[in-house]
Amino acid sequence: MCKTSSLIAIVLQFLVYSLCAEVPNLPKRLKRISTTKIEVHEGDSNTLYFPMEFNGAVPKAKLEKVKALDIASISLVYSRYRLSETFDQLTLNAQRMDKLYASMPGLKGNLNIQWNWVEQTGCEDPDACKDYFHGFVIKLKSKVEMISSETEIALMDYYISVYEGGSDSKKMDSLIAVGKLSYCKVCDTIKMRKINRRNKMPSLNGWNEDNKNKLARYLRDELKDSSSYVLELIMNKNGELYFADSSEMPHKVKKILHLLNDKLKHTPPRFNGKKISSRISLYVSQDGSGLDIETMLSPILPKGKKFTLDSFLYIRRTDIVCDYVDSSGKSIVKTTGIANTPDVIFKVFDRNKQWKNCLIATDVTSSMYPYLAQFKVWHKLHLNGNSHNQDFIFFNDGDNMPDNLKVTGQVGGLYYVHTSCFSDLSTSMNMAMSSGGGGDGPENNLEAVLEGLSNNPDIKEVIMIADNNATPRDLALLYKIKVPIRLILCGAQFGINTDYLEMIRTNGGSIHTMEDDLYQLSKLNNGEKIVIDGIEYEMKYGKFLRESKTAIPTVITTLTTFK
Repeated sequence: MCKTSSLIAIVLQFLVYSLCAEVPNLPKRLKRISTTKIEVHEGDSNTLYFPMEFNGAVPKAKLEKVKALDIASISLVYSRYRLSETFDQLTLNAQRMDKLYASMPGLKGNLNIQWNWVEQTGCEDPDACKDYFHGFVIKLKSKVEMISSETEIALMDYYISVYEGGSDSKKMDSLIAVGKLSYCKVCDTIKMRKINRRNKMPSLNGWNEDNKNKLARYLRDELKDSSSYVLELIMNKNGELYFADSSEMPHKVKKILHLLNDKLKHTPPRFNGKKISSRISLYVSQDGSGLDIETMLSPILPKGKKFTLDSFLYIRRTDIVCDYVDSSGKSIVKTTGIANTPDVIFKVFDRNKQWKNCLIATDVTSSMYPYLAQFKVWHKLHLNGNSHNQDFIFFNDGDNMPDNLKVTGQVGGLYYVHTSCFSDLSTSMNMAMSSGGGGDGPENNLEAVLEGLSNNPDIKEVIMIADNNATPRDLALLYKIKVPIRLILCGAQFGINTDYLEMIRTNGGSIHTMEDDLYQLSKLNNGEKIVIDGIEYEMKYGKFLRESKTAIPTVITTLTTFK
């Protein structure tokens, strides 16, 4: 089965290459882009500009210092406007390519370079077009990209081995020790402090002036006592109050208990999400100016555990977290981070076996690697057997296209495959990963979905696996997607990107986290609230607002650095 799909891909590729061969100097990896005008960003050290005359073919700058192996992509930028109806843009582009090949012989035969032809449509006369950039834009691989491109498949294999229980960080350390990986390992002690949302303190509310006056009359008139009291109470898990030691209490004092239960609102505490009892100490003092009441609440923990406010309200943890960084100090991968990466892919797919005939659109940029390992392991176990989802599209936001050339809906870096064979799936995924790392923050999620749907019009749902911290650059295309999106967000353990909440509410789809499957977002009305993984979000005029409480990890000290 695997060989059949591979053979089809080879035949299609041969046909494409045959068509390309008819046009001189047309690279095999070529994407055509149309945009109004490109902006030149001179401050980017990894992007080089080689301008030409508006209708010329000779670059003004020399290219000898640029190494072909360092190039991620080359974009030929020109204008659609032409002075004469007989003008042949293809011939001019071929001349430009010839000049580039002559200046850099290593370009020919280098299949790792992504080529783009960028047509500018914004100028309509020669004078206006002269203000436009014309020429080559060469995007170099950054140091991080160059290191990653050599090792990313090996890193993915390492991640997979961790999830399959066959490896740990010692394997990565050994690769560094023998010089196969040129990383530097930096380990820090990290102290984490975040709110424990499964624990809630009790509350005793309703002390208005009327209730205080009633309590004062009980104490003054019936007990003939105007001194201070300490009332020791217990609130049970149903929110009912009673005296901690009722046998020692005078009968008339029990009327106080009736007042407290009748007039006040009691909320029992929660421990690990379950209701528990609580001690309540009421300090009641009287003087000529009236009654003063102070309350001390202390949850009764199970199994005789000692209650302290800090440990009850907050989770504290100390970890040694190691990063592998390149020579510039930029982080490549966290090895201990994989142990702390939520198993969201495993959990969501295991819970939702009803998903069938779906397109699975997956972000394969570098920030997603630990989650992509989960993706691979899950499909390694299920794809060849009982999986009913055989349409996949992987997106990398442009195959290393320069950020200033990215046009909504035309970014590219899309790799579609229909298969029930894991080896074919893995090959397509690896190709997408090695062809581009993402560039800027936003990704082309919806462009990928539309491309996948065009390959199979019978698809009923889309499963999107996305980076919570990367808002789609092409949300304007959402209206074109007529099937529900089932969104699995990676890296959302500290809160969900509200742009994704709004996207799913508009689409009528659902969001899936480690713990929850949320199918009702589209039914939320203005002013309504929803709690997701302990964090509250409010719908306000089509936008989601998140509560502002956020826990931020703090680095205390660096332990060691070694290679």
